[in-house]
Amino acid sequence: MNSENTSLPVRLLPFVWRYLKYKKWCLTGFVLVAFVWAINMSLSPYLLKIIIDTVVQYANDQQKLFTAITTPILFYIMMTIILNLNFRLYDYINLKLYPYLKGSVDKDMFAYLLDHSYTFFQNSFAGNLTKKIWDMAENIEPLISIVNEWFYPRIIAAIIASSTLAAVVHPLFGIILFLWTVMYIFISWLAARGSEKYARIFSENIAKMTGTASDSISNIVSIKLFDNKYHEVSHLDRDVERLVNSDRDLQWYNLKINLLQDAGYTLLIAAMLMALAYGLKQHWVTPGDFALVLSLSISMMWSVQEVGKQIQRFSRVVGICNQALSIIRIPHEITDAVNARQLRVETGEIKFNNVCFQYENNQALFNNLDVTIKPGEKIGLVGFSGGGKSTFIKLILRLIDIQCGSIQIDGQDIKKITVSSLRRQIGSIPQEPELFHRSIMDNIRFARPEASDDEVLAAANHAKCHDFICALPDQYQSFVGERGIKLSGGQKQRIAIARAFLKNAPILLLDEATSSLDSITENDIHEALHEIMSGKTTVVIAHRLSTLKDMNRILVFVKGEIAEDGSLEDLLRNKDGHFYKLWQMQARGFIPVMGGQV
Repeated sequence: MNSENTSLPVRLLPFVWRYLKYKKWCLTGFVLVAFVWAINMSLSPYLLKIIIDTVVQYANDQQKLFTAITTPILFYIMMTIILNLNFRLYDYINLKLYPYLKGSVDKDMFAYLLDHSYTFFQNSFAGNLTKKIWDMAENIEPLISIVNEWFYPRIIAAIIASSTLAAVVHPLFGIILFLWTVMYIFISWLAARGSEKYARIFSENIAKMTGTASDSISNIVSIKLFDNKYHEVSHLDRDVERLVNSDRDLQWYNLKINLLQDAGYTLLIAAMLMALAYGLKQHWVTPGDFALVLSLSISMMWSVQEVGKQIQRFSRVVGICNQALSIIRIPHEITDAVNARQLRVETGEIKFNNVCFQYENNQALFNNLDVTIKPGEKIGLVGFSGGGKSTFIKLILRLIDIQCGSIQIDGQDIKKITVSSLRRQIGSIPQEPELFHRSIMDNIRFARPEASDDEVLAAANHAKCHDFICALPDQYQSFVGERGIKLSGGQKQRIAIARAFLKNAPILLLDEATSSLDSITENDIHEALHEIMSGKTTVVIAHRLSTLKDMNRILVFVKGEIAEDGSLEDLLRNKDGHFYKLWQMQARGFIPVMGGQV
C-alpha cells in the first residue's frame, strides 16, 4: 500500500535469494564445509585400507609394521580433528545466518500482510494468516539446511568416492557406485515431485483447521452464551477429518517410496560383493580393498538413503513455504499511484465527484454521487442500514476504493496521494473501538507513537477517561486484554476518543462516538467532543438525536443516494421527508436514527 514498503518476490527461489544475497560469505562457508566433509568421507576409508594392507604386508616384522602404519594413523587422527572443526564452523555459520533469516522473513511478510485491504481481512481468518507467516519463518531454515547438508555435499561425496574407488581399486567399483547413486537420487527426485502435491494439500488443510479454531476462540463468549461447544467441535471435526485424510495420503505415498528405496540398498551391496569376489579371484583386490569398497559403499548407501528421505522432507517443506507465500501472491488492492504525493490539508474541504461504487458481486451502491463538505463543516449521516453511511466514511479513508469518479480533499484526488499521508490527516472514532492487548498508555499512544506521557494524559483528561484509568490497579500500565475485553464498551469508546484528541488531525470521521455510553457519561464528554470538533471538518454517522443538534448539515442516505441534504431545522420542516419520519420514529422509541452499518 505504501510506497515505502518494498515488494516481495512471489516465487520461492527469488524470495529466499532476497535474503541470502546479503550473506554470500555464509554460502561460501557452506561450500567449504561440504568439500571438507566429502573429502573426509573417502579419505578415512582410504587410510583404513592402507593400515589394513600394511598390517597384512608386515605381519611378521613388527619393527617395520610400526614404522609403516604411524603415518596413516596420524593422518587418520588429524582428519578426525579437522572434521570436528569443520562441523563447528558449520554451526557458527548457522548461528549467523538463520536467526537473521527468520527475523527478516517475519518482519517483511507481516509488513506486506498489513498492507492488504480492509476487504482482504474481512474475508480471511486471522489465525490462518498468522500461521502462514510462522510457517515461512520456521521452514526457511530446513529449506536451506537440507540443501546444504544433504544435497550438493552428497553429490560431491559421491563423485569423490567413485573416483577414489576407480583410481585406487578398479574402475568397475567407481562405475557401480556412481551409476547407483545417480539412479537412486533420480528416482527419489521423481518420487518427491509426487510427494509435493500431497504435502501442499496437507499444509493447506492445517491452515484451514487453524483458522477455524482461531475463529471459534475469538468468539468464545458467543459459544458459552449459546452453549454451542459441541457444535463448534463438530464444525472443527470436518477440518480435522480432511487434515487426517491428507496426512494419511502423504504417509502412504512415502511408505511406497521407502519400499522401493530399500530394494536399492540391497542391489548396491550385492553388486559390490560380487565385484569384490570376482576381483579377489582375479588377484586385483587386496584385503584392504575389501575394507575400502565396503566401508565407502555402506557410507554412501546410508548417506544417499538419507538424501532420499530428505528429498521427501524437502518437497514437504517446499509445499509449506509455497502455501505460506500465498499471502504475498495476492496483490494489494489499494496501492499508491506512481509518483503519489503527500496530502496537504489547509482547509479540509471534502468533495465527491461522480463517485461510483459497488461491493464485489453486489448491486451498485453509489452511482455518480456528488457532494461537497465545506471546510470546518460538521456533517451528520443518517439513514437505515444499507444506505451507504459507513461506506461513505470508508471511501474517504481509502479502506475501500471507488470504481469511477474522484474523491478530493482540498482539491487533491486521494488516489493520487499516498495512503499513509491521507490517514495521517484524518482522525477517526469507530462505533466499536479495537484495542490491542497492551497497556492503556500504549493503546492511547497508538494514535501518535512519538507522543510524551504528558500528552497522553492530557488526551485522556479531555476524553474523560483519566478517572476510571486511575481507579485501575496498574492505572495507565493496566493491560486491557485481547481486543479490550477487560474494559466496558463505554471505557473502550473513551479510549478511542482519547486517541482522536492525541492525534489532533484536521479531519474527523466519527461513527457515533457516544453510542456506547450511558446518558451521564455522554453528557460528561459531549463538551469534549464539541471541543475536538472545533475548527475541523467533521463527518459523523449519527445514532442519537443529541448528536445531530451540533451538526451544520445532515445527509440522509437512502439506498446509496443522498435523499435529503440540509440543516436539522430545514429537514424537520419537510413533514413528507425521510428524515422527518426517522426522527418521529426514534422519538417514539421505535428505531434509532441509524439502524446499523453497511
